[in-house]
Amino acid sequence: MGVEDPDELEAAVGDIVLDTSGGHFHVTGSPSPALGWAELAAAAPEPLSVETAHDDPGPSFPFGAHVCVVEVDTETGKVTVVRFVAVDDCGRVLNPLLAEGQVHGGIAQGVAQALLEEVLYDADGNPLTSNLADYATISGMELPSFETHSMQTPTPLNALGAKGIGESGTIGSTPAVVNAVVDAVSHLGITHIDMPTSPVRVWSAIQAAG
Repeated sequence: MGVEDPDELEAAVGDIVLDTSGGHFHVTGSPSPALGWAELAAAAPEPLSVETAHDDPGPSFPFGAHVCVVEVDTETGKVTVVRFVAVDDCGRVLNPLLAEGQVHGGIAQGVAQALLEEVLYDADGNPLTSNLADYATISGMELPSFETHSMQTPTPLNALGAKGIGESGTIGSTPAVVNAVVDAVSHLGITHIDMPTSPVRVWSAIQAAG
């Protein structure tokens, strides 16, 4: 990669390379002196810009594993999430803070879907959960501190080696929670509970199991 103004390093454009590990430009074979992106932008006569196009040859497949531990009050049907562990691989992570935030938000959304969220209608087809006063949502009080871990298996399909992370939390957490709820009451002979596993549904399943 060349530099528009080689005078900053007193070298020909073809002799200047970008050290991708440190993000600095320098003369080939001579790492010092070096010019960073900020310095390059400040010295450029015009704003820096680049035009490029990329077309992935195929989809990438992030993967992971989510495990949940819950406690079920058999007298009321209330489910309490005690522990949640998530391991996700989205390829090369460019911003660890944002990637972890995506996972945290996705897990919270998935737990809410598994335990609370439901659109209800009356016998005449009128919505009963049309606002946040009636539609059950989750808060930090109902969630434990998530234990998240990241693996990085770069995809060969793009130069960054990055794969998706936005939906990993929602996809992995929902079945993990439902499976944990069913497992917690499986000794009573229960093998299935429809989502959401709300207190009334869990309690009804327990009563039906006798």
